[in-house]
Amino acid sequence: MSSSWGRLYLWLLAVGFLALAPPQQAATVCSHEEDPAVRMSEEIRDGETIYRDIRFNQTDRYFYSNFNYSHWNQPDKFRKLIINLEPCQGIVYLFVRKTRRCWPNPYSCILLPKKEGDKEKRNPTECEWTHFMSEIDGSRDGAPTFFEIPLTSTKYYISVFAAMNSAYTLTILDDIGAFPRPGGINKGEIVARQLQELQVQLSWDVAIFAPSGTSTIKQYWIYSAMLLKDDNRTNTAIFLRPTKVMNTVCGLKNNTDKEYDRLPASMCRNGKCNHTIEGVISEKRYIFNVVAESDAGFFMAYAGLIMRTDWQIVTQAASDKTLKVVGAVSGSVLGMVIIGYLWMIKLYG
Repeated sequence: MSSSWGRLYLWLLAVGFLALAPPQQAATVCSHEEDPAVRMSEEIRDGETIYRDIRFNQTDRYFYSNFNYSHWNQPDKFRKLIINLEPCQGIVYLFVRKTRRCWPNPYSCILLPKKEGDKEKRNPTECEWTHFMSEIDGSRDGAPTFFEIPLTSTKYYISVFAAMNSAYTLTILDDIGAFPRPGGINKGEIVARQLQELQVQLSWDVAIFAPSGTSTIKQYWIYSAMLLKDDNRTNTAIFLRPTKVMNTVCGLKNNTDKEYDRLPASMCRNGKCNHTIEGVISEKRYIFNVVAESDAGFFMAYAGLIMRTDWQIVTQAASDKTLKVVGAVSGSVLGMVIIGYLWMIKLYG
């Protein structure tokens, strides 16, 4: 009798082991996760910002879990998740899968040439195991990817792919009301005007929160950098180019010695902030940008602005010629403002 029970116990133990063991088919389906270019998975926690360097054609993997039941009980319009990928330098793409693995497989839809003569493939419709993804067609290379998606799963699997040697930050947050967003009708527009020969005044709308009431703005970080002769934009969706990103928080930190100044939020009035930049040089091009910091410790960059300081000192009453010069300066500034505004439309539209 005891031997029969012993055999039954061993049989049940074997069945239990087989039930727990991952099926061979699953290992085959997710075989891309074992590629040498794919990094071991790492957990990213709610409200965390991770900074990473990543090499060309490599993939970093993250997983995110959310069992915040008080958040799950909120109305649908508040039960959302922010996933924000910002390039500090280079080109990175974000791929997200919810509910269960496999991790998204960038190599199923992207094939980048490793040497001259190799073919290139970019087909977003072929990206396996992917629910949300960046634009991979090259039109936004060097731009951040900002997702605000419905929180409908307790598990998310994230792949970050590098199209060149790059650095990036990745932030995930379910408390979307704690994340600052550039305010105003134009969402991120910065206006600049020259006050006198060595001064430029920047103006922008105060940052907002959606929903409001969760957090407030602590301060604004103001950045100013003179451009080199060969510093040109690659297209209107990118500011400035993949090797010199100037519209992300880490990109501004990496490409400037330090911030020019900080402006406490209490200094802004009637929904507008103003700050004067001193010491600009005539006949030079400058980049100006602003980063909003919330009391909760989250940061968001504005659109940024390029301005050429064409300045002429007026020592007599304004003539027709003087008015034309001022008009030309204002027109060039407006053009740069519009370019920055178009970039923000693509990011938040």
